[in-house]
Amino acid sequence: MLLVVVSWSLLVDVRLAMVSAFAAGIIFDFVAVPQVYPIGLNAFLFCLIALLVSYLGQNPFISGNLRSVPVALVAALVYRGALLLAERLFGYNNFQPAVIVQVILPVVVIDAALMIIIFGLVRFLSRIKEPRE
Repeated sequence: MLLVVVSWSLLVDVRLAMVSAFAAGIIFDFVAVPQVYPIGLNAFLFCLIALLVSYLGQNPFISGNLRSVPVALVAALVYRGALLLAERLFGYNNFQPAVIVQVILPVVVIDAALMIIIFGLVRFLSRIKEPRE
């Protein structure tokens, strides 16, 4: 879901990206992790990521597919780091070097690698026009 939010934020205006990120975060809150995190945490983090990506990804000198990988890497690091800090606030003791090295960093690298596929798919789907009647 994070990679779709990042892709969508790179492709559309910041206002539409924020609305889409909030909707994706609320859906993710209700479907994926309602018993772990409070409702709205992922919506807040996805909006933060959409805002960050919308302004980070405005480099006109790099093409879309190349731009999406480092932006996804930074977005995944910010998102996962913010989740670790939120877990720490809720009393979980997950903010440890072993968790960061063995869990967070491999997931961030996988997210960056998958971003090429997800960004291409979201770009393709965003260009499909309504069928003719």
